[in-house]
Amino acid sequence: MLNNQVSKAVRLAIAFGTASTAVFSANSIAAEEGVEKVERIEVTGSRIKRADLESASPVSIITTEDMKVQGISNISDALQNLTAQSGGLTAAVNNGGNGNATVNLRGMGSSRTLVLVNGRRMIASGTGASSTVDLNAIPFSAVKRIEVLKDGASAVYGSDALAGVVNIIMRDDFEGFELDASYAETGEGDGEEASLSSTFGVSSDKGNVVVNVGFYDRGTVRASDRDYSACPYAESGGERFCAGSGNSLGMNAILDDGRRVQFEPGGNGSSTDTGYHTYVGSGEGNDTYNYSSASYLSTPATRYNVSVLGNYELADNLNFFAEAYYTNRTSTQQMAPAPINYTYSVDGRSWVLSQNPEVYPFSGLYDFATPGDNVDMLPLRRMSEMGGRVFEQEVNTAQFTTGLEGFIADQYAWNVFYTYGRNSAIDRSKNYINVDKMIASVNENCEGVSVTGSPSDYTVTGNDASAPCINYFGEGALSQSDADYLRYTDQGTSGTEMHHLGASISGDLFEMPSGVVGFAFGLEHREESAFNQPDAFSSSGIGSGNAVQPTSGGYKVDEAYVELVVPLLNDLPLVQSLDLEAALRYFDYDTFGSDTTYKLGLTWRMTDEVMLRSVLSTAFRAPSVSELYGGQSDSFTNYTDPCTGFGGAGFDSRYQTACASDAAAGLIPSDGTFAQNSGQLRAVVGGNPDLGPETADTFTVGLVVEPIEGLSFTVDYYDIEVDNVISSVGITTKLDKCYSAGEEGGQGGSFALCEGVVRDATGNFDGTPSLDQNLSTWNLSGVDFNAQYSFDAAGLAWRADWEASYISKWEVQEFAGEPIQDYVGVASSGSGSIPEWKHNVSLRAAGDDWTVSYKVMYVDSLVTESVALFDGDPADYYSPEADSFVSHTLSGTYQLNEHVSLRGGIDNLTDEEPPYYSDYDDANTDTTLYKYIGRNFFVGTTISF
Repeated sequence: MLNNQVSKAVRLAIAFGTASTAVFSANSIAAEEGVEKVERIEVTGSRIKRADLESASPVSIITTEDMKVQGISNISDALQNLTAQSGGLTAAVNNGGNGNATVNLRGMGSSRTLVLVNGRRMIASGTGASSTVDLNAIPFSAVKRIEVLKDGASAVYGSDALAGVVNIIMRDDFEGFELDASYAETGEGDGEEASLSSTFGVSSDKGNVVVNVGFYDRGTVRASDRDYSACPYAESGGERFCAGSGNSLGMNAILDDGRRVQFEPGGNGSSTDTGYHTYVGSGEGNDTYNYSSASYLSTPATRYNVSVLGNYELADNLNFFAEAYYTNRTSTQQMAPAPINYTYSVDGRSWVLSQNPEVYPFSGLYDFATPGDNVDMLPLRRMSEMGGRVFEQEVNTAQFTTGLEGFIADQYAWNVFYTYGRNSAIDRSKNYINVDKMIASVNENCEGVSVTGSPSDYTVTGNDASAPCINYFGEGALSQSDADYLRYTDQGTSGTEMHHLGASISGDLFEMPSGVVGFAFGLEHREESAFNQPDAFSSSGIGSGNAVQPTSGGYKVDEAYVELVVPLLNDLPLVQSLDLEAALRYFDYDTFGSDTTYKLGLTWRMTDEVMLRSVLSTAFRAPSVSELYGGQSDSFTNYTDPCTGFGGAGFDSRYQTACASDAAAGLIPSDGTFAQNSGQLRAVVGGNPDLGPETADTFTVGLVVEPIEGLSFTVDYYDIEVDNVISSVGITTKLDKCYSAGEEGGQGGSFALCEGVVRDATGNFDGTPSLDQNLSTWNLSGVDFNAQYSFDAAGLAWRADWEASYISKWEVQEFAGEPIQDYVGVASSGSGSIPEWKHNVSLRAAGDDWTVSYKVMYVDSLVTESVALFDGDPADYYSPEADSFVSHTLSGTYQLNEHVSLRGGIDNLTDEEPPYYSDYDDANTDTTLYKYIGRNFFVGTTISF
């Protein structure tokens, strides 16, 4: 029976690479059993090396050959095609992107999918104090296959494995020389992708070394070059129109006495018609600014990779191994030119509206502004002369692993390893505005010009006689020298570092009547640190971007785990085998303390053709460095104190109990006289060192059927509940919910959102924290389907594959007491789109030296978030439902001779546009869900010796 099971697993792993039920891991050591060696394999999802490859957890595999034939040249693109993937960030995303590429199983967030390389952790990489793995940092051309475990696995691997595990297996057994090149381009002639790699491997009877060097370059696709993204759409009354940003007051000034002033083309105030039309803010022919015109749709990037993997037999049953990876990545995003919307004041109380004609030709306004007038001016302008805002990243990632492995008494496999990883990044934001210089350029003393009038009227911070006088009004008003004077480049640095030490042993513990009990035991120590040091302009707030404070910190964790595989029954009617899998992990973090997580799994092989499997487990995610130690800063927001007017007539009864508690404590009066002293509240935002881990309970049950030779079908149900999800709420929501929580509310209340709510001596709030907290609860469930069939017909070898994902529930409760919202079938710009169904279907035919493949990808329709969750009227929307999306890929390979193979194809064969989303921020669609750049042609070749 053992040989039968091994042969079936081998067939599945090789012939049906995209969805096998158990797959091989990189580390395998042959153990002698008499004169015959039985290869023991480590299955992803288990640390136990064993000959029986069947696992209780569902695992999929993506082979390098499958990726190449589809024209894929990135790990992220390969994972993006999985039906279980939803909302992962690809490196090509512009708005909200930073060049990073991540995986997001089940739509639970990239920080909840653990990424391994050869079964070991990869350093968090990319930009900022990152907590996720940038898939760009893993050399694509050195990948042998990708294994995807779609189940919680913290008991085996530790933190982050809530949604699943992606284990990337590298080429460590190659011998010879290989050169691979590929090129792709869209049907519009843009978005070029080129890759070139070489692999060299040598081996002896003692060991081997494999060296890989790779290069990748991607060109730009501009949003303006695709009809669906050429402008940001808005809707009104069921109609759609090109829109943008802008909030003009129709070229008017309104003085305190109600007088309305229009401006002449020269800039002087006038009470007569100037010939300008009234500002049109919506509908066809509106006057808003098309901020998509300067934006990228798909972003450029360049990447260099080097990897070296080797092993050497030091003695019998003693092997030395080492792995080293290095990646340099540069990437760029571009968005619209920076806006200005800073308030000016005629009477000089903020920015001065100067009478200096070199600054403004608005002297006429002073003819209307009589003494005592309080006249503010809010200019709204895009700084087009400065060019689009450009965001550049340069990222260097290196990781080195070394260790020893072997066997004890040909029965117990052991290994010890040490991994060091380091990631460093430089972030540049170009074409931003130096606000101090902008103020100086509109002040009375710019260029040292003297004007009449009382100097005290115009004295503000920023007077600088060396500053040029700049007139910001009028199209193209700024000269190149003006733009250069105002422009600044924000440059921040960031990085992560990891030390990981581990030791493990596995093998046969003892024999039972039904088989041998297998075990694994291991110890691990890990230290991770991260920092993000923003530019001085960003941290001081004198730039036009958002102020960012430094982040710095780290944590240490010690862990121990044990794993068992116990054969309960075998060789009985309808019970060929019944095996129990159990795992327990203890972890101790220096940030939040210690706990345990477990796994219980059952595999029941009824016959050669039918197997049932199920897993019950817990999982956790430790808070990241940025969540714990993100730099704190002040944020000011408008608010209304819930206790305003407490004790008076018409007071909101929702706040009665909590406000009464505050009054009883002497914090506020209870006679209806309490009123807040400011309309703005200073809130503190940033990291929260008191965060605890997110926790999850997961359950899966599945059926594997192999009715005939070459045909396999699997169906797996999953249910995941995640508690203590790290999230945050706005300060106004926080106060509202705290003071409507009854006896648990108010200052010092036990309700979660009352944490940090403290009144000062005047009864007002000041410095109230609005930090991340362990607040939310998620509950999701669904079914994964896989089917494969390999057969011979018409003199050809055929293979058909079907992969599908059905999501029945994706519920979110933001915090206790809030209503539960189900995001299944919702097109959401904030939470990510969750289609109910996704399908991949492919058919491949192979001759002696050629293959032809055809693949169809289907994404279900979605209802816009406003309609699905917030009772929006569908009649108000141009497209209340985003259509389903179908794309086709046609590709083929040809073995020219013994050394040269060719490949090519067309992705998105019918040039489908992604469906339009109402109320979506970027490109009017979800760029993480669809093939969005149009038809794409690709070719490639592999030359090997």
